[in-house]
Amino acid sequence: MDWFWPEGFYTIVMVGGFVFGAFALKLPIAVALSAAAVLGALVGGEWFPVRHIVEGMFGYLDTILIIATAMIFMKSVQRSGLLESLAAWVIRKFRRAPLMLSLGLIFIIMAPGMITGSSTAAVLTTGALVAPVLMKLGVDRIRTAAVIAMGAIYGMIAPPVNIPAMIIGGGIDMPYVGFALPLLVCTVPLAVFTALVLVYPSLKRRAGDEEELEEELRRMEATPLSVRLMLPVLLMAVLMTGEQLLPSVWPALGMPVIFLLASLSALVSGGRRFDFLDSSTEALSDAIPVLGILM
Repeated sequence: MDWFWPEGFYTIVMVGGFVFGAFALKLPIAVALSAAAVLGALVGGEWFPVRHIVEGMFGYLDTILIIATAMIFMKSVQRSGLLESLAAWVIRKFRRAPLMLSLGLIFIIMAPGMITGSSTAAVLTTGALVAPVLMKLGVDRIRTAAVIAMGAIYGMIAPPVNIPAMIIGGGIDMPYVGFALPLLVCTVPLAVFTALVLVYPSLKRRAGDEEELEEELRRMEATPLSVRLMLPVLLMAVLMTGEQLLPSVWPALGMPVIFLLASLSALVSGGRRFDFLDSSTEALSDAIPVLGILM
């Protein structure tokens, strides 16, 4: 029984406390984890572990800031009308080319996850946007749900932001550099396969309702696609690539600042007007479950 006392006993108490809080009391996962940590400290005679709580919650501060500002960026481009306009342009451009349209739609779904590192962001933004379009193109509801789920997961894994890789790097003190190509190899072939299996067959048959699709496209095109409307994405691309290609002369702003600057540029991109504070509040509200677990 030496293995059981005291470390084994503390582990059982903490795991049991987490399970009880998360499943019996229905607490958010982040709160249940924090409560289990406090319970373990109390049982171990350390009383309330203020230092451990503070140090632990700030352990992944860099990653938390990246996710939060990336969510603000995605919500800004969504409210400006860019996402809808871009999706409508892709559909009209490749409407008679089902193979290219299938690939275009899966990568549109992936985009928010690639930028934020969160599959939730992909489902809530482009996932919700593309779902009705897929069904109007003739893809059944089950396949539509599968495409959105898989596209969101691929986006979460794909570069430039991969949260698990960032967490691992932070834990072993390794910079998040050189992951782009391996992550692309892991995700792009799977995304292409998913598009070919779940989307392409339905689009090839052209079984959708053309009138309903046209009505949906006109609604999405309420804000016309233009270079000015693309300003947030272009600014983000320039700031990110400039820092990587010209590190000796380009200011090292960091990803959180880049996302915030790109988000603010959406206010002058010529798209729909929106309240930036309200948009940011909604974005952080959507991101709180992920941020809470990291803390």
